[in-house]
Amino acid sequence: MVADVLKTNNIPVVLNRVHSTPNKDDDDYDLPYKSAKLLVEKGIKVALQANGQMERMNTRNLPFYAGTVAAHGLDKEVALQLITLNAAEILGIDDAYGSLENGKSATLFISEGDALDMRTNKLTHAFIDGRMISLETHQTELWKRYSGKYTNE
Repeated sequence: MVADVLKTNNIPVVLNRVHSTPNKDDDDYDLPYKSAKLLVEKGIKVALQANGQMERMNTRNLPFYAGTVAAHGLDKEVALQLITLNAAEILGIDDAYGSLENGKSATLFISEGDALDMRTNKLTHAFIDGRMISLETHQTELWKRYSGKYTNE
């Protein structure tokens, strides 16, 4: 089996776009959602990515991809590692990134609610290398400008 070869040779897997449909007609309908769990159970290091069309925009969905694999059986802490420490280890940058430790880069975000749940995640702060970054964009400016104007009464 492929998983055995990956495990034997210590080859990590970076799964792309968890929110997708199966590649083959006879694959389980939920295979993209549970693939991470199946690989982790085999002892394979796994990370998640958003490669492909609109990847820069879809990077914002990485926490939700992790939430999806958690909803399909993977422990939440392990699911979080798929987009943090595991990804940093696979990229070879875990000496500075991937976890909150003394001496590492303070690159993180703070959320009200569950960071892995798209319904309750509300990003409040973000830091790159210890510097707070603005969360204001053209879209947030438009939202502020028009949200009061168009309300349901």
